[in-house]
Amino acid sequence: MQSFQSPTLYSRIRETIWSPSQGDSRKSVKWIDGLRGIASFLVVLTHLARAWDYNLFSPRDNEEVPPRVLQWPVLRIPWQGRIGVTIFAFLTGYVCALKPLKLSRAGNHLGAFKAIAKSAFRRPPRLILPATLALVISWVMAQFGAFIVANRSDCWWCRYAAPDLEDSLYKEVIRLGTNFLSTWTTGYMAYDDHQWALLPLLKASMLVYILLSATMYVRFRWRVVIYFIMIFYFHQDAAKDTETFQIQAIYGTLLSDLTHCVPFRAFLDTHRWPRRITAAFLTILGLYLASYPGEHPEFAEWSTDLFNLSLYIFPPEVNIGKRYTAIGVDLIIAAIFISPTTQHFLSNRLLLWLGKQSFAVYLVHGTLLRTVLCWMLYGTFTGEPWEESVDENGVPILPPWLPLKGPVWVGVCIPLWIALVYLCAVGWTGYVDPACERLTGWLEKKVGFENEGEKAAAGAAGAAGAAGAEGRAEEGLPMQMRPMPVA
Repeated sequence: MQSFQSPTLYSRIRETIWSPSQGDSRKSVKWIDGLRGIASFLVVLTHLARAWDYNLFSPRDNEEVPPRVLQWPVLRIPWQGRIGVTIFAFLTGYVCALKPLKLSRAGNHLGAFKAIAKSAFRRPPRLILPATLALVISWVMAQFGAFIVANRSDCWWCRYAAPDLEDSLYKEVIRLGTNFLSTWTTGYMAYDDHQWALLPLLKASMLVYILLSATMYVRFRWRVVIYFIMIFYFHQDAAKDTETFQIQAIYGTLLSDLTHCVPFRAFLDTHRWPRRITAAFLTILGLYLASYPGEHPEFAEWSTDLFNLSLYIFPPEVNIGKRYTAIGVDLIIAAIFISPTTQHFLSNRLLLWLGKQSFAVYLVHGTLLRTVLCWMLYGTFTGEPWEESVDENGVPILPPWLPLKGPVWVGVCIPLWIALVYLCAVGWTGYVDPACERLTGWLEKKVGFENEGEKAAAGAAGAAGAAGAEGRAEEGLPMQMRPMPVA
C-alpha cells in the first residue's frame, strides 16, 4: 500500500495566499498591483491613526516623554500618511505609459498614438463614474443621519470630515450637484473628503499622455533627459502637491520606459551583487526620508536634522513632509525596480488580491469610517441622548462629545471593520467596476471608437495603394523632378 503525507492546512493556505504568480518576475509587471494593494491598505491605516491617535504623526507625544515604538523612524511610516497617495501617483504614470512605450519601441508609432487616444478618452469616465456613485451613496446615507455619531464624537477629524446637513432636502439636492462639480474642479467634496486626490490623479494621467505624444519620435536617451528636466522643473516649483503628483507621474513614465530598455535590464542581470547592495542602500535611505514627521519635527533630533537639510534642497514654503515622502518613495521604488526578488514577493496572490480591490477600498473606506466604524466604537447608531442647553446670554452650550469605548472594544472593532471594508470592496469590484467599464465601452462606441480598427485598416490599404501609384508615376519623371527620399 502506497503511503503519502497529505499537506497540512497551514501549507495549503500558505500556498494559496503567498504563491507568486506564474512567469518571469523580471518581465512581469504584476508587482505593480502588489504595490498598489500595499498603498491602499496604508491609506486605511493612516486615516485610522489620524482619527484616533494623531500623536503618531509626531516623533513623540511631547518633548518631555520618550517616543513610542510606532513613532520610531520607519515604523511610523504606515501611520503618518502621505505615502499611499504618492504611490498611487507613481503607478498612474507607470501604467499609463506602459503600452504606448512598448508599441513605440516596436516601431508601431501609429498604434502607440491610438493607445494614448483610447486611454485618454477612457480614463475620465473610469474615474468619474465610480467616484460619483460613491458620492451618491454617501449623500444618501447622510440624509438618513448616518454621520450624526461622527459629528458628536470625541474624534476631531471625524467631526471635521463628516457633513452637516442643510435645513431642507431641496438644498441638499443642490449641494449634491455642487459637490460633484467641486470634486472635479477644486478637489473639495463635503461627503467624503478622501476624493480630493482623484482630480490631481486625473490631471497627472493627462500630463503623461501629453508627454508621451510629444516625445513619441524622440530617441530613448533624449527622452530620459526630458524626463529629468521635467522632474527638476517640478521640484523647484513650490506649488501645492507637485512632488506628490506631477513628479511621481513623470517618474513612473521614466521607469516604464526603462522596463523596455534591454541593455539596462541586461546590465542589472550581469551585476547582481552591486545591484543588491544598491537596492538595500536605496531602501534604507528611502524609508528613513519617508519617516519625516508630519507634525513637530523639532521633538526629535533625527527629524530636526532633516528639517535643517530641507532648507537647502527644497523651495521655501512647501510641505516638507510630502517632499521627503516623495523622495523616499522614489528611492524605495527604484530599489524594487532593480530587485527581481522584491518584485517576486510583491507578485504573491495576497498582495495581487489587495491590489485588485485598491480603488474600491479608496472609495468606500472613508464613508464606512465615519458611519459604521463610529457606530461600533461609540456604541450607538443615533448619537442620543444629545441635548443642547443655553447660558444666560442665550449662547448654545453643547454637551460633552461622545466618548470612545475601552481599548479592548476598540481592538476588536477595528479588525472587524477592516474586514467589512474589504468585503464591500469585493462587491464593488465585482459589480460596480464592471458596470462602469461597460458604460465606458458604450461611450467609446457611441463616439466612434468601435470603427477605429476598420478605418485604420482601410486607411492603411488606401495609403499603400496611393504610395504604389505615386511610385509608378514617379518612374516616368526625370530624375531631377523626383522627390527627395526621406532619411
